[in-house]
Amino acid sequence: MNLLRIAILTAVAAAASVLPGGPTLLLQAEPTAAAAGSTNAPVVTDLPDLIRTLQTHLGLNTADFEARASRALTDHFGVRRLDDDKAPATDPATGPVARRERLDGGVLYLRVARVEPDLPEALRAALTEASWITNAAGLVLDLRFADGGSLDAAARSVALFSDRIEAVLRPGIPAEAPPAAAAAPVPNRVWHLPVAVLVNGRTGGTAEAMAAALRMETGSALIGQPTAGTHGVFREATLTNGTRLRIPSGRLHLGDGSILEAGPIPPDIRVPVAEAAERTHIENPTAPAQTPGGPGVAGGARSPRRRVSEADLVRAQRNEPASAAGPTETEAAKTPSGGPETSPTRTVRLADPVLGRAADLVRGLAAFRGGRP
Repeated sequence: MNLLRIAILTAVAAAASVLPGGPTLLLQAEPTAAAAGSTNAPVVTDLPDLIRTLQTHLGLNTADFEARASRALTDHFGVRRLDDDKAPATDPATGPVARRERLDGGVLYLRVARVEPDLPEALRAALTEASWITNAAGLVLDLRFADGGSLDAAARSVALFSDRIEAVLRPGIPAEAPPAAAAAPVPNRVWHLPVAVLVNGRTGGTAEAMAAALRMETGSALIGQPTAGTHGVFREATLTNGTRLRIPSGRLHLGDGSILEAGPIPPDIRVPVAEAAERTHIENPTAPAQTPGGPGVAGGARSPRRRVSEADLVRAQRNEPASAAGPTETEAAKTPSGGPETSPTRTVRLADPVLGRAADLVRGLAAFRGGRP
């Protein structure tokens, strides 16, 4: 048994020793070679004696032992200090929507900095601004490096993309002590065009719950890397030394009633990118990739590529029939967008591979839909 497993066992044992019912715990012993093939019965362990024995044989002083055990216990159960959850305040000059751009082919790009109470209205303002959305092909919503603790804001934001009358995102209701439910959003959809959502390992809390709900409501693909896995329903508790903890108490439910299971949310289309590179990309999302055919131009002798499988994936999520073929990269560029960024003969390939993949997908979906309204 390695040191981490011992630390977790010890921490769980220490926690159990203060629970009602006495300082004993049933521990499942690991089978030994001598006992191979025999029934492995639970062993009643004297927890104080176990803790003293482990500490002695691990050669740890009391402070080091307790620090390791505390960390193992909190990590094992997903408990976090509230101080650890603090994120940099959103720049008041930008608000919760950190950036928006219009990409090649009429693809709109919008990056969310943090899921906070004023996010729904900021999204509504952006998605209804005629000068920005005219002739749009679809939207790429970037939730990379986004976090937040407002479940109500996440639910009301997703409602802008949904016709569902029921809440699109809500906490589970534990029988013993139900937490306050997020307000059910009023049906008020403002966006009907294709959506792709970008996520990574720094997409956490209600931002990842928002990503999952968007996938449920719109059939949009999540593109990037698995999320942080810090979503859920939490309660706050305070230790005697004043430390405030955030303790998991339940799971979130999506609009169809299904449970958003614990752990990282895997993307539909995985695009591995180092975190440092990804931070650089989101600071300059429209930066073109350098290619032998010229800066930022996906041209040269490269043959046109068919963008079929990813579009079919999203259509399959919507239970719609897939097309046998999709538009080529050049054909997607010829789709009129009414903006100066569109070229009739070329498509600019973005340096950010995640955003580039999402933009291709949105253009492909727009073509499958038979044009924009």
